[in-house]
Amino acid sequence: MITIQHEGRRITAGIYGEFTLSDYRKFEAEVLETLRLEGPVDLLMDLRDMLGYTLDVAWEDIQFIRAHAHDFRRVAVIARDQLTVWLGWLTRLLSDADVRVFEDDASALEWLAEDTGADAGLGTLITVAALAKRLDDPSVVVFDCRHDLVNKTIGSDAYAKSHIPGARFAHVDRDLAAPLTGTNGRHPLPDRDTFVAWLGRMGVSNRTQVVAYDSGGGMYAARLWWMLKHWTGHQKVAVLDGGWDAWVKTGHPVTTEVPKPIPTTFQPKTISSAVDAAAILAQIGTGRFRIVDARAADRFRGENETIDPVGGHIPGAVNHFFRNNLDPMGFFKPAAELRAAFEPVLAGVRPEQIVHSCGSGISAAHNIFAMELAGIEGTKLYPGSWSEWCADPSRPIEK
Repeated sequence: MITIQHEGRRITAGIYGEFTLSDYRKFEAEVLETLRLEGPVDLLMDLRDMLGYTLDVAWEDIQFIRAHAHDFRRVAVIARDQLTVWLGWLTRLLSDADVRVFEDDASALEWLAEDTGADAGLGTLITVAALAKRLDDPSVVVFDCRHDLVNKTIGSDAYAKSHIPGARFAHVDRDLAAPLTGTNGRHPLPDRDTFVAWLGRMGVSNRTQVVAYDSGGGMYAARLWWMLKHWTGHQKVAVLDGGWDAWVKTGHPVTTEVPKPIPTTFQPKTISSAVDAAAILAQIGTGRFRIVDARAADRFRGENETIDPVGGHIPGAVNHFFRNNLDPMGFFKPAAELRAAFEPVLAGVRPEQIVHSCGSGISAAHNIFAMELAGIEGTKLYPGSWSEWCADPSRPIEK
């Protein structure tokens, strides 16, 4: 039997009697949901009344703490049985997490109450709890990037009905893309000066912390993240983990009020990690680039293509569906899991050789974002992606 209590950002789990693998997995699911919504938490596990701690449960415990080492501020284990104590310290060695074993709850609680002096900041991926604390901070600008590739008004309609207080609306087609010509793909990059001017009108300066969210698992928010970080050199930009759904689910405030930003000036840096169609074409067969396609596997194979006029993919490309970066609750997976999933993509090449593609340069940014969460930096984006590539019948395709 296991009991779980939430006290602020501390999770206390008490185990009484036999502790089975199914018990542990239920515990994992509840802790994961808290982590995704609240950010780094303390974990207190009281094992003094536990009667059974089998090797399969012990291994699951070690693997879980290891996968989420950076999600826990501290993990305190209260145990007296020598095997359990030894396994607790083994968890520390194998997980690189701040794990300590105590004999009594007073010592454990005293350690957990200590201030580490660490400021989580907003970073690259921000929790709803962290954003809620900074919502009234004038240095933080939030963008609502909700969108649908088929129904282009869904995002603006949803924003009009309710959005995070203070959030500006970023229309993926109008603000984060240029007009279409029929040959430049479905979401070509906008004119750089036009985009920079729009940022200024939205109140974004070089000192502004930007947070982007959507209701599509971060796909559209990651587009704005990439444009700011990798196209204009603005480092202070984050994506809201869980997006709009997590914000609403946790009961945070929403509004219909449209903010009136105070215009400012944004000065971009000369930076770009974009690759064009000519560069992609020139490298086919040379091994210079490895194209990573973020679309679903069937579209990658040229099946069930409902958006673009031609099915297939760029010759030599490999597939990594962007939604595989998310857990079943719609939050980004831990860094260790993301890195393990990208290892086959990286096999034999450096990150600098990776070029991300998708249907129109949107979900490809999601893969870049996930790679950076995993500590893999230096990859590039082909903004035109398949919709631009297949618009020219002279370019080779593969199915």
